[in-house]
Amino acid sequence: MIISIVYTIIGLIFCFVLYLAFRAINTGMEAKKANKDLENSDNTSLDNQKDLIKKLSELKELHEKKILSDEEFIAAKKKILGE
Repeated sequence: MIISIVYTIIGLIFCFVLYLAFRAINTGMEAKKANKDLENSDNTSLDNQKDLIKKLSELKELHEKKILSDEEFIAAKKKILGE
């Protein structure tokens, strides 16, 4: 009788340890996924910034070459910056 109680307690402890292990693994996988998503959003943001800088540089060159008037330059810059 006592042996079956001891085995039952050991089995319950084993199940609890397995539960904790699976929870820890799941938490680690979720954190890894969140970190990967964050890196992807940083890369996208960086690409958007580079694209914005490139567009503004091209616009500035057109303005300096007098291809765009001051008004056209200001309007185009506002459009690019989303103002």
